[in-house]
Formats: sequence, structure tokens, C-alpha cells
Amino acid sequence: MAKLTPKQEAFAQAVAGGQSYADSYRAAYNSTGKDSTAHSEGSRLARNPQISARVEALTEQKGRALARKAVTDRELVVGKLRAWVTDGLDPTTGDEPTQQMLTAAQLLGRSVALFTDKLEQTVDDRTADDVAAEIERRLAQANANSDREGSDLH
Repeated sequence: MAKLTPKQEAFAQAVAGGQSYADSYRAAYNSTGKDSTAHSEGSRLARNPQISARVEALTEQKGRALARKAVTDRELVVGKLRAWVTDGLDPTTGDEPTQQMLTAAQLLGRSVALFTDKLEQTVDDRTADDVAAEIERRLAQANANSDREGSDLH
């Protein structure tokens, strides 16, 4: 792949950072011209195969970095919590964890989805006829119970 010019690289960095093509063009080329020019030039640059490949590479690189950071944060929280539970001491300071430290660890843990509620659902594949039969059975049972007690449900 041919090397991009510094302005093309700046454009690719801006697009990978989430800016629009027009805004990326304005930033990379210090453009103060018409909006239509920024839009058309930004689109033209984005169609350049070398630039689009660079944007894709930068985007993938950012995604991998975010995943690594989440794993690192998760490991940090788990390590600290494990040390606090087993030793009762903070591994870095040797002191008992303060409420602020515990709250900070909890917030960091939530940010990487370490503490999530799990909801389990069971799916019962019954037909409408099965449900109706179950209702009839329960009503008959309830009526039988109430007959023994001397009252009628109907």
C-alpha cells in the first residue's frame, strides 16, 4: 500500500474517529470553503482505496484496543476484589479498602459489564388447547376442593 500524505492520514484519522467526511476534510485540509466543496472533496477522498483501507485499519485497531482495555479493566477489578475478599487488604497499598475504593471498583466493574443481572427464561411450548385443558383441570380441582369445604366457586 502506498504511503498516504500527511493530510490524507489526518483525514483517515478523523473519519476513523467518527467525524463526517466533510468535517474530516475541513480539519485535515484546513478548509474554510463552501459546504458543498467540503462534502464533495470528503466523499472523493473516502472513495480512494488507500484511504478507505487506512480508515478500516484504524477502526479495527480502535476496536481491538477497546476490547483489550475492557479485559484489562475487568482483570483489575477482579484482582482487587479477590484480594480484598481473601486478604482484606488492598494489594497496592496494603491497607484495608476504603468505601471510596470499593465504590470505584464497583463503578469500573459496571463499566465493563462485570456485574450484570442474569435473567433465565424457560420456554414452555404449549398449544392453546394444552393451556385450555390445564385451566379446565385447575378449575375442576378448585371446585372439588371447595365442594369438600362446603362452598361453590360458580
